[in-house]
Amino acid sequence: MKLKAYLLIITAVVIAVIGWKKYLSPQTRSALDDGMYVIGIIQVVEHPALDQTRAGIMDILKEHGYVSAPNARIYYESAQGNPALATQIVQKFIGLKADVIVAIGTTVAQAAKQATQGNNIPVVFASVTDPMQAKLVDSLEKPGKNVTGVSNFISISKQFTFFKRLIPHLKQLGAVYNPGEANSVSMINKMNEVSDVFDITIHTTAATKTSDVMTAAQNLLQKAQVIFINNDNTALSAIDVIVKVATEHNIPVFTSDVGCLEKGALAALGPDQYELGKQAGRMTHRILLDELPSSIPVEMPKKIYAKMNATVAEKLGIAYQEDTIESFED
Repeated sequence: MKLKAYLLIITAVVIAVIGWKKYLSPQTRSALDDGMYVIGIIQVVEHPALDQTRAGIMDILKEHGYVSAPNARIYYESAQGNPALATQIVQKFIGLKADVIVAIGTTVAQAAKQATQGNNIPVVFASVTDPMQAKLVDSLEKPGKNVTGVSNFISISKQFTFFKRLIPHLKQLGAVYNPGEANSVSMINKMNEVSDVFDITIHTTAATKTSDVMTAAQNLLQKAQVIFINNDNTALSAIDVIVKVATEHNIPVFTSDVGCLEKGALAALGPDQYELGKQAGRMTHRILLDELPSSIPVEMPKKIYAKMNATVAEKLGIAYQEDTIESFED
């Protein structure tokens, strides 16, 4: 009888500890279970927007104690725009017995999902434009399986409304994109779907790697009034080249990344990439506290920024405007 009572007490204590673990820091949890947290972060390519996303993720992990915890290991690698390398990196994280894989960008998120099909290691994606089109989740509300994350999608109607506000006579828009990036193909399709409403003709040119970007941009010079780079990681990683080519012909460059204004783009309508990273960081923390990815809905940007480069606007003779906005009417 005493033994039975003793076992009941032990069981109650264990349940209590498990229940309270989620409120403890990684250091304190280590004292309880002597466990090691392994977090693998993979980024499709390094450019300012995605670097800001990663910074947001890291700051949240630091805030929750994972960066300094003796029982936590955070690994980061860039796939350098190479899908084959992305798969190798993800397999490396699996070999390290990662508790969660954070994938920044669509291509690496797809690689992470594919590689974790059989082991259900949680995957948190960030800066993925169309997670449904990329087949990462079953739905935004109920992602299903082991993948969830944060999208950087901004409505094309909002983008075009902004463009028309700045350049009312805009009719010919050029876009450089990588047909191998699911997010880029999705955005080009969405642009074509609404182009008639805005009386805009879309001209596209492909660049499958950064070394193709200059030629792709040059191919648009005789067709487009503006060049628009919308969440394409290949093009964004070579935005300096696009801006240089366009500037030489007095063609404005629009982007979905506010950070590209520093590179000479005229204007941008897009999310705060750092805040997107913080959203993904919080998801990662929740999963490390044993919450299932399938129970965490995909999140969208909390705020949209519309900004212009005053120097470029003056050079092109375009009236300078700058706002911080939460939405445009579709």
